[in-house]
Amino acid sequence: MERMSERPQPASYGVEDHSESNAFRGKRNGATVERDNEKLLTIQQVAELLHVPVSWVYGRTRKRSIERLPGIRLGKYWRFREEEIHAWVESQRAGHRVA
Repeated sequence: MERMSERPQPASYGVEDHSESNAFRGKRNGATVERDNEKLLTIQQVAELLHVPVSWVYGRTRKRSIERLPGIRLGKYWRFREEEIHAWVESQRAGHRVA
């Protein structure tokens, strides 16, 4: 029984983890960590942001026209920059104004 109590603690014991704090943004293991102002959104998040169905967002990713949503294809997944989605909405509003 004494052996169990003498077990060494994990290496991370007592060390604070700053990986998820807002103060720590940068590079980890050579990969760029996502910054708040460059957050990538999923299809579902874009649909919620625009208050439209997910199927509508998928349709706008396939459309080869001026109305296509600005997105990034990562394998089978789509990701979107929030600021680009807002800019796209503003461009749509500007294009549909009646003089």
